[in-house]
Amino acid sequence: VVSLMFMLTSTIRSDDGKRIRQEGFFHNWTPQTLIPIFTNAAGGIVVGLVTKYAGSVKKGFALIFGLVLSGILQAASSSNGNDDGNNGSLSLEHVVGGLLAAFSLWMHSAFPAR
Repeated sequence: VVSLMFMLTSTIRSDDGKRIRQEGFFHNWTPQTLIPIFTNAAGGIVVGLVTKYAGSVKKGFALIFGLVLSGILQAASSSNGNDDGNNGSLSLEHVVGGLLAAFSLWMHSAFPAR
């Protein structure tokens, strides 16, 4: 309730609130605007289903595996010509993090809770 009061107050007093009142909230929206909205909604539903049917521990391990896989793919796809300082190799932190994640997954699978 308190956050709603702050939001309404800021909407009334700000320049953005004036523009919303004059032009409407959905002014300048295009069909492309809906893409991230629907993908985030679908992702939230998938996370809820995974948590419900697989459990939060397995969801956590899937998240860790996804992060490790993303790091490996990012390092593999980086080229030497980038100005971001990434030369296409995995850092020590990436390797240690991946090994810790793999070790924790193995321990959870090998020694389940009783």
